[in-house]
Amino acid sequence: MSSLQCKQLRDIATPLLYRKVLLFIGGHRDIRVSGLLSRSNPGIKHIRKVYLQLEKTILASPESREVSDDSSEEESEADVENITGAARQAQFTVRLLLDFLPNDILENFSWQNWEPFSMDNWILLMKKQKRLKAVEIAAVDRPFMPVLEKDPGLLTNLDGASSLHFYPDNLDRLQACQKVLQAQTNVGEMQLSSGFAMSPEEPPEGLHDSSTRPGLITRTVFSHMMPFDTCKPIVLKKLSIDNIELRYAADTYMKLIKFSALESLVVGGCVGADAVFSQMSKPHLRPGNLKKIRWFHEETTEPHALEAFEGLLEAISGLEILHVDTNNISGLPRASAIAHHGKTLRCLGVRARMSSSTIFNYEAEQFDEICTNCTELRQLSITFPQTSVSDAHPNAEFNTFLRSASKLRHLITVNLQGWPTTRSSFISRSYKLKPRWYDLYEHDLQRLAQQIFEASDINSKEQGWGLGHRSMLAVIAFGANGRTAFDGEGNVKLKQVPFVRGLKVDPFGMTSMLAVKTLWKMVQFIEPDSDILNHSLYDLHDVHNSP
Repeated sequence: MSSLQCKQLRDIATPLLYRKVLLFIGGHRDIRVSGLLSRSNPGIKHIRKVYLQLEKTILASPESREVSDDSSEEESEADVENITGAARQAQFTVRLLLDFLPNDILENFSWQNWEPFSMDNWILLMKKQKRLKAVEIAAVDRPFMPVLEKDPGLLTNLDGASSLHFYPDNLDRLQACQKVLQAQTNVGEMQLSSGFAMSPEEPPEGLHDSSTRPGLITRTVFSHMMPFDTCKPIVLKKLSIDNIELRYAADTYMKLIKFSALESLVVGGCVGADAVFSQMSKPHLRPGNLKKIRWFHEETTEPHALEAFEGLLEAISGLEILHVDTNNISGLPRASAIAHHGKTLRCLGVRARMSSSTIFNYEAEQFDEICTNCTELRQLSITFPQTSVSDAHPNAEFNTFLRSASKLRHLITVNLQGWPTTRSSFISRSYKLKPRWYDLYEHDLQRLAQQIFEASDINSKEQGWGLGHRSMLAVIAFGANGRTAFDGEGNVKLKQVPFVRGLKVDPFGMTSMLAVKTLWKMVQFIEPDSDILNHSLYDLHDVHNSP
């Protein structure tokens, strides 16, 4: 009977476990992919989403990283060669994956942009998986247009594709984006991320919109919709724009896309983003059902960007996800503008930093206003006051913030941006420390996380909140997103150290809570409501290198 029950449970769990598959390829573990693709694997037919990432070269132990200056350059060149070889091996693994997956089962197939994707693999993907709901145009090893002109059926077969992800960095990919966009009639999500700034080639003139004419990006990708004044705008639910100048968006993007229908907006590294925010604040362009805004900004020449963003926050209502990560803007969004969405806001991340390494944080009264009004928060990422992990307990200012955060009865994940200080000076201004000090510092962080968990549980019991015996708080993370690892100089480079709620058993069988350090990339599997840890300006630029 027990074996029959186990089989029934396996049959129930298999479709859920295999629906989304994340593979780290390009390493010695690639042989395991053959097990996934085995015909005897009952889960292979349930795979719907595949995400590929390049498995990084395994770093040596801390002791072996302490090398002389003479060998550091040779090791760096060897690391580059290892990663290049791993990328080539990954292309072969992708081919194997596409050959053996059943036809027409995938909805999404996404790869980390480690190097130009194989055009042969992309063609095979388009031919074998005609039920894709997401199509990507990114860097490939051959031009797109000769292939699309030779075989137009590659795109016409994807009638169900509703999510388009464009990463153009040359004219060929711009034209390919236009072909894909024109072929799809049911587009609901679009990501347009310009890579011209990162391209080794000189960007063409007139790349972005101007006061006299649309830019090369706009008039190429949306050429079939010109003239824009009379076109029928695209109705999107989700829009993401990265590294595109939006100063004159009122004459182009605001006419091309129906912004009033948006439910999700992501703007990253866009000069002139304040022009879009100002336009969206107007009654006829104001979104009525906007649920998510993520704004990543680094520009120093736009003094009114923050004001325009605050105006948008106060003009709309009903936000559930708000994430702001700015650099070189002297201030944070007003607490009152955030509190305006208090009844619906479930995920909040706010970070602002000046080029002088100054990280802004709210005053205690402002943070308390946010926590008092935003009672539905599940995830919070914000800068807390400095405290020292060398002390037995956090200081008074840090505890004041913790008391305010204790009002959030549904809080599951909290990211304490920045790093607690120590009495010693073994952490440099660039957030690096010697390996011999890392274990000690990690132990001190664990003790602080343990104290926060315990204080949350005590408050939850007093208020009658949470799960009865403990609070809902499950994840505490320090620092910005990314994996803490050894750099090429033998130092540990701090990025993010997450702790999750664990359990310990004493010799008498008594159990108690324990804050357990986990891997950054594993948190999403331990606690689904932790995606606030994966979004940051540091995805594009590592500011920790600044002094």
